[in-house]
Amino acid sequence: FERVKRGKLKWHSSVAFLPSMVDSASKMMSNMITGGAAAGAAAVFTNPLEVVKTRLQVQGELSRNVKNLKYSGVLDSLFKIAREEGITALQKGVSGGVSYQFLMNTIRLGCYPTVKKWLGDDGSASQMNTSRRIAAASITGAGGAVIGSPLFMIKCRLQVSSNNKKAVGTQHKYKGLADGLSQVYRAEGVPGLFRGVMAAIPRLVVGSAAQLASYDSLKAYLLSTDMFRDGILCHFTASMGAGLVVTTCMNPFDVVTTRLYNQPKGAPLYTGVVDCWVKIWRKEGIAGFNKGWFAHYARLGPHSVLSLMFWEQTRKIAAYLEHS
Repeated sequence: FERVKRGKLKWHSSVAFLPSMVDSASKMMSNMITGGAAAGAAAVFTNPLEVVKTRLQVQGELSRNVKNLKYSGVLDSLFKIAREEGITALQKGVSGGVSYQFLMNTIRLGCYPTVKKWLGDDGSASQMNTSRRIAAASITGAGGAVIGSPLFMIKCRLQVSSNNKKAVGTQHKYKGLADGLSQVYRAEGVPGLFRGVMAAIPRLVVGSAAQLASYDSLKAYLLSTDMFRDGILCHFTASMGAGLVVTTCMNPFDVVTTRLYNQPKGAPLYTGVVDCWVKIWRKEGIAGFNKGWFAHYARLGPHSVLSLMFWEQTRKIAAYLEHS
């Protein structure tokens, strides 16, 4: 009788636990949708700078000669692209950029709060919580990198493509995102769609850890000073600081990823991630890893601000709707 009674109690306790499980899953799904939507919306505004950054990273590939480069910087790139290819060229690859940011950030941003809590983060500005945030961001970043890899590859290739005679980097002729995915799949199969994914994983592990951990820690610090409340000004300030941290940490990985994604199929310049790092170091020096840094920050600074602020606001709206 006692065993039956204990069994019933155990069964009833598990049923009582179900609502909290459903609530947790619902909250994670809400975070995934709002995270993806926020990053996708931000990508529309920052895409011109992403085009500039990508072209700066592939020009002068494996060469120390910096005298005859087509683009000399961010402003020069913006003016030249608009003048030579039309103003719409600054939105090349925007469909791939938005799709990539939405899909990747449903995992990276969307799952981050849940993973962070699983690891024991209580929301304070302690050193232990910073470590937990780095771990959570690394895990979700790796997942986002794998899922978004095919879209990121086509985005890079579309942004580099140009009909100009002095076009930089390897040229791939795609009509758009769907055509690019279709051409790669027909020519190389599923493995071709994930070419460069081994570079994309450390890129987003480092980038996510730097961005989300620094944002959360800066936000917690700002709130602890009593000079800020949990609103737009606090989110903006923390986002700008996070943008600077992530650009500096991520740029070398970003250069390597872009080069691997954009290299030709028949005669690849690099055999893999390590070979790419070694060749850039030998041929271009440390400057090769910092190509496009200013364009990267010019894009990632506003993108961090927009995506993280959109994310915070959409999460508040979603929470309000859930409880209304």
